[in-house]
Amino acid sequence: MKYGKLQKKASNRSRLLQIYFVVGSLLLIVFFVVYTNILLNNIKRDVQIVPDLYSRFVGLPANVNLEHFLFQYFMEEVLPGIDYPIILVDSLKIPFSWENIDIERKKFSELDPKQQKILLKMAKKMESQNSPIPLKFNQHDEKVYGYVYFGDSETIKRLKLMPYIEMILILIFVLLGVYGIYTIKRNERDILWVGLAKETAHQFGTPLSSLSGWLNILSMKIEEKGNDPEMLTMLNYMNVDIDRLNKIASRFGKVGSDIEHQKYNLHNIILDTIDHFKRRLPSISNKITIKFESKIEEKDIRIDPDLIKWTLENVIKNSIDAMQNKGGKITVKAFSLNNKIFIHIKDEGNGLPKAKFKKIFYPGITSKERGWGLGLSLAKRIVEEYHDGKIRVLKSELGKGTTFEIVLPEV
Repeated sequence: MKYGKLQKKASNRSRLLQIYFVVGSLLLIVFFVVYTNILLNNIKRDVQIVPDLYSRFVGLPANVNLEHFLFQYFMEEVLPGIDYPIILVDSLKIPFSWENIDIERKKFSELDPKQQKILLKMAKKMESQNSPIPLKFNQHDEKVYGYVYFGDSETIKRLKLMPYIEMILILIFVLLGVYGIYTIKRNERDILWVGLAKETAHQFGTPLSSLSGWLNILSMKIEEKGNDPEMLTMLNYMNVDIDRLNKIASRFGKVGSDIEHQKYNLHNIILDTIDHFKRRLPSISNKITIKFESKIEEKDIRIDPDLIKWTLENVIKNSIDAMQNKGGKITVKAFSLNNKIFIHIKDEGNGLPKAKFKKIFYPGITSKERGWGLGLSLAKRIVEEYHDGKIRVLKSELGKGTTFEIVLPEV
């Protein structure tokens, strides 16, 4: 992804996050208000049955058969409009009607024993949940003509669930918001590092061009005065270093740019990188050796060779730094498995605590007194973002060493 596109993407995400918080907050408020009003209206509808029944009951003539009236009222007025289980029993607590219960509607005496048992068990459970309503002629009358057993309505169930629904929605809202903030911060960090890389490549460009020009002039001067072997050797070393600086500038320039992969032999790339370090190890430490074990000699995969070399250099350099005070052996193993190339880089250095297995790839994390801690962070970006691979600390033990694993797809 190009640097400009990365900036534009981060800006768009920032605006989207602002819209998310504003619109999301409004939607949550609207949902809670509407949902609460729906529940209140349902409760109001359910409660209206009680005053309606009372107004009819107190206005009855004294000679009316109350049990018949109650039965008719519940059958015609109440039961069709309720959504909760209800059982009507007579004064002896024998069910004579029920609603919203999966038992066929007929006389209790005609039900089979199993259904009778279920109905009585449900009535007992309803009694433990909600106090049954006694049906009397008036509040001073001691005679009870029947009872109404009832369970929780759908409205009550929703009302009980409401706090949990609210908490879950708020939690999801907050988590998505936090994830959005984290993504934006990560993008800002990416823009910072990509911008730094681009600026570094740019700053390298001018002096390197100037140095290359001066080296050409120096070369011509040496030829005019006669080829001095010592001067030619020094000139060759200077050209090698200039080429290396140009390569470093090119690597930094590729960060944040579109990369076109081509097929290269990964075995040769690893071998070249290891040979580069072997030539320099005597000046770094004569107590460190590097061994390469390869089973991918014939493997060609689509990669950017410069960036993969940079990754290997950063990981191996990290291993060398971890072994400066004790020496030892660095073993690089490469093999193929399940259409993937695995590279294991094992050192015998100080090792890492498990808590740092992931943190070591964060920018700025370093155990050295000098350095920015960018090497492994860049390695992770190169492997995972530009090559669809994985890099991780495979295992590590304090005082015994660390093994890094790089995984690259073969296709």
